[in-house]
Amino acid sequence: MQGDFKEKKTEAQWQKAIDDFWRRATPQWFDWLEWVLILGIMTFLAEQTKAILLIIVSAISYAALFFYLQSLVFSLEFHGFPLIRSERGRRIASLLLSGVLSIALWILLSSLVSQIKGKI
Repeated sequence: MQGDFKEKKTEAQWQKAIDDFWRRATPQWFDWLEWVLILGIMTFLAEQTKAILLIIVSAISYAALFFYLQSLVFSLEFHGFPLIRSERGRRIASLLLSGVLSIALWILLSSLVSQIKGKI
């Protein structure tokens, strides 16, 4: 998937692009929230019961979520950065932006898990 910061579109094209984005992103978002709920419950149960199997499954699940987010976000390519002229610079800027997005998503979802497990 690519994002171009300098892309020229008509208002109708932008509206279609935004609609298409939300049509694809919303089901994914609710899938992630389901995963977060499951992780919160699993982590809570692991802490309450001290069951080694639950602790292992919880740890593996956190790692799986982290690597899934990494693979998803780092597959994005960004173009049209202001003041960046070279392809190498664009790739570096794209990787940095992807890294920031990945870390932000991880922090958001991990924080949600912590809040869920504290309320169960």
